[in-house]
Amino acid sequence: MLAGCHGKAPGECKQLCSLPEAHSNRTFKAFPSKSNFDLYVNCANEKSCMRDSESPHGLLWSMDGEDNKAAPFLVERLKSEKDERVQWDIIYVLRFMAVNGHLRAQHQIAEVVNQVAAAMKGSFVDRLFGDNWNVKQSREWAKEIEANTR
Repeated sequence: MLAGCHGKAPGECKQLCSLPEAHSNRTFKAFPSKSNFDLYVNCANEKSCMRDSESPHGLLWSMDGEDNKAAPFLVERLKSEKDERVQWDIIYVLRFMAVNGHLRAQHQIAEVVNQVAAAMKGSFVDRLFGDNWNVKQSREWAKEIEANTR
């Protein structure tokens, strides 16, 4: 589950998700990395994004993989982020970028991801019932990022 379970999606989500796919892609690419990430995290509950067209979730990594502007921003955000759900989202995007060859020779990214994933504990409920899927998944993705940043 993406961290976008924030009750209210910003107006940009409705606007972006209501556009035809080709137009939403161009519009999304025009936003700076911070705005792209905020849309990525906050638009998951936007009903107009839950259709056959491409949502911000599909656009973020394709845009950032092409020009790699977001990697430094995402790493800094990962270092400062306290919410494990958002950390999971960031690691997810970095993993996508890494396995697609956009983070080669950027070992420092793998180091940060490994540190954050190792510190993740999961929610109290997850720990109580032994379901730390997000934590386990983050650690697996950290290994993939490490393998693809050599």
